[in-house]
Formats: sequence, structure tokens, C-alpha cells
Amino acid sequence: MAVNAKARSAGRGVRPKDVKRQTEEEEGEDIRAEQIEDFYREQAEAKKPKPVRYDPPQDYNISMLRETWPSLPVGEMARTSSVLEKLSWMSNRFPNGYEPPHELAKRLFEGKRVLFTSEEEKVQVMEEVKKMAQERADKLSQRKGDLVEPEDASFMSISMEERKALIESLVQGKYPTLEPLPAGKPSVVGDVLRNLRNNETYRTAGKSSQFLAKLESLLASGQRSKRA
Repeated sequence: MAVNAKARSAGRGVRPKDVKRQTEEEEGEDIRAEQIEDFYREQAEAKKPKPVRYDPPQDYNISMLRETWPSLPVGEMARTSSVLEKLSWMSNRFPNGYEPPHELAKRLFEGKRVLFTSEEEKVQVMEEVKKMAQERADKLSQRKGDLVEPEDASFMSISMEERKALIESLVQGKYPTLEPLPAGKPSVVGDVLRNLRNNETYRTAGKSSQFLAKLESLLASGQRSKRA
């Protein structure tokens, strides 16, 4: 019995030390893990770009440029880029895109707008247009039993009025004014007409008139319900 009591007392004396040592090791590991996380967090924060207040100087040079500043053309380059962007959009061409000559020739032959990126591309496209015109003339000749000359594929200069209209719309930003509303029309119709004019998706035949007819019918039904 004495031996067993001594063994039990010895065992009770050892266990608390082991638990304490294990607890201290776990706490040390937690502290090291937190220190590592703090280190990586500080490194990530240091790599984040810091905002730079824009204070325009009198004279610019390359050393003053910042990566966070927007890259926008200014001056004559801005106007040229804006006009080129509009012309590309009107001719369904995308920046840095490639259109094969026969596709551009097909558009031009169908009477659609085409923007040439270079004089070389223009020459190639016009050669394809002449081939298409000759093929069409050959088919008509076989159908009619008589010789049909190919259509003229050369360009014709636009009139001064058309040139002025293009410059006003593409460069100067001038658009035709709306006609005054008829008497009795609510002012909201004028706002709708202005928005429809500026929205390219509604410039198809009959689409704007259908929309306006529906709008006016809804406005009329609303007025009748108020009177009732």
C-alpha cells in the first residue's frame, strides 16, 4: 500500500508539469503563427498602390507620369481619335481587328459603309469589288442573252451639304433640332422624342412611331381614368 501511494503521489506530481509544458508550446506556436500572419499582412499592404493626389503642374514631362493616371488623348489627338472611333463604329470595324478584303468588298458592294485603314487595303478591296461587279454582269448577260456591262466601281465625291452634315455630327457634335410639339401634347412626349433621336436602336423604320403610338395611348388611358 505504501508503494502504491508513493507511485500515485509521484504520478500526480508529474502530470501538471507535462500539461503546463504542452500548454506553453501550443501558446508559442499560436504566437508564431500570428507573427507570420502579421508579416504577410504587412507585406500585402505595402504592395498595394497608394492613391496620388492629382496636382497639375505648369509643364509636363515623362518623369511626372504616374501609372494610376488615366491614359486619355488630349488636344488635336483627342479630336482625331474621337472621329476615328465614330467612323469605325459606323463601318462595323473594331480596334486592332482584321477584316479580309473580300468581306469589306461585299459590304461595299451591298451599299454599306466601309472604313479603309490604309491605301493598300483600299486598293485590294476595290479589286474585289470589280470582280464582284464582273461576276454579276456575267450572270445578267447569261440570263438576258445580251451583253451587260459591269457597274462602275469607282468612288464619287460627296456634296458640300453631305460633307458639312458629317463634320457637324462627327466633329462639332451638332444635331438637328426637334420640331415643336403639336398643341395639346404633353411635355413628356418631347423628352421621349429627344431620347429616341439619340438612341441608335430606335432609328429603324417604324420602330419610333410604334413606340410613340403606344406611349400616347397609355397617356390617354391614364387621363380618361382620372376623369372617371
